[in-house]
Formats: sequence, structure tokens, C-alpha cells
Amino acid sequence: MKPFAWTLAGLLAASAALAQGPAKDPPPAAPAPAMSDKNQKFLDAYLKAWEDRMAKVEGLETKIVYTETDAAGKKTVRTGDASLLKPNRAKLLLKLPDDPSNTKKWMHFVADGSFLRQYDYTQKVVLTDPLGKEGVGDNTLMSFLFMSNAAALKKRYDMAIDVDDPKKHTDFYLFIDILPKTRDDALEFKKAQLVLWKNNKDEKFADRWMLPARLWFQAPNGDQVTWEFQELTTKKRLLPRDFEAPGLPDKTWVPKWMREPTVTRGSGPGK
Repeated sequence: MKPFAWTLAGLLAASAALAQGPAKDPPPAAPAPAMSDKNQKFLDAYLKAWEDRMAKVEGLETKIVYTETDAAGKKTVRTGDASLLKPNRAKLLLKLPDDPSNTKKWMHFVADGSFLRQYDYTQKVVLTDPLGKEGVGDNTLMSFLFMSNAAALKKRYDMAIDVDDPKKHTDFYLFIDILPKTRDDALEFKKAQLVLWKNNKDEKFADRWMLPARLWFQAPNGDQVTWEFQELTTKKRLLPRDFEAPGLPDKTWVPKWMREPTVTRGSGPGK
């Protein structure tokens, strides 16, 4: 399984044990460019606003455009819907827009509060992993979607903005460049960019304020992944029962543990 930033498990999971990086250590990350005092003050203010905003968000729904681009420039696009409910419930189903009935190309994950289940329609396997009570844990992607602590985020990543660049600080968007600080994060990505909605003047965009509009990652090998979050809303009331995992599609499917639990809870790897 690829690291969190590159798979949909990254959107849904709450345990870093799912990540599998390369055997060798990555090269040291390039030093982050120094920011001006002005930009640092703006960054701190925006991170605080982001933290305060996310503290009030319990769940969200969004349409997703997910694009994988390999080092040679070949792109694969999938689209679909996702829902998330704090601290550890989520569901996502993405399909090829020009071949939506091709189940072998689906990306389907459900986190029901106790387990994360990944549905592999090619192998007819449901991979199951226990979820921790701590919620999103140290998951890279989830830390950007449900940011809860600005100080922890700054400690973990080098983050930079440029409020004087009209392409990176617009009436609608704030662009934040991100570099990994730790070895584990450097195994997942070389660099990233988060785009937040910053328009709080237009009422039709008020619900999106300080929520992610796009998240882009570049892997150490040059591969890229872009998550675009469209029609995002926090207004729909989501309930735990909305995240109940579907059973096995038919009798030919096999349930498997992705990682054996210390204590078996609930119904186990499959239903």
C-alpha cells in the first residue's frame, strides 16, 4: 500500500501503521526558504483562524476530483463523493468519470468508527484495519483536512505563504507551501501545497471559509497527487449510522486483516 498522502486510506484512516515507505531513508529535505516577518505574522494569524474554524466543524461533505500524475506526466483522474465525521468516521467512493461501471478501477473506503475497510474490487478482498480512539492521529492528509492544533502543525512541517504574491494570496484563496521536517513525513512526500478558502465576505462562500479547496503532494520519486474539494459543505447533519460499512458484495469475496488488532472488537475483518 502506498503512503497516506497517495491513497484514499490517507483520507479515511486514523493510524500511521498503514503507511509503507521505501526501504532506504530519503535524502535530507531542502531547507525551507526564510519568510519575512510580515509573512510570518500573516501565516500565524491564518493558522489560528484555521484552527478556530475547524474546532467548530464536526463533519463535512464534499465532491472530490482526485488526480494522480506519474513522473512521466501520465494522468489518471477519479471523481466521487466523500463524507467525514469527527473523530474517525469517513466514507469515500471514487470512479473513473469516463468508465464509472468499471469496478476494478474504483477506490472505495469506509471508516465506521471502529475499523477502516478498503474494498479491492480487482482481488475481491476487503482489507480491514482497527481505528484508534484518538481520531485522525498523525495522518498527513487528515492533519490538513481537520487541522486541530496550529502549534503542532508548525512543529511538524515547514509552512510558508507570500501575501505579496497576487497568485498565492487572492481574494478567494490562500496558498500555503509545505515541506516535511521528519523522516516519516519525508517518506510520504517531498513537498506539498494546501489551498484554503479565504473569502468571508461573499455569503455564498461563507461555509467554505478556512476549509481546504485543494491539496497537492509530490512524492520523492516525482509522482504527484492532487485532491480538489468541490461543493464542500459543513451544514448537513451527519450521524454515525451514515458510516456503516457495507458487507461483502458476494460469497467470492474474502475479508483480511491489514493489521491484526491487539484486541478484536466488533465483527472482525468482514461482515
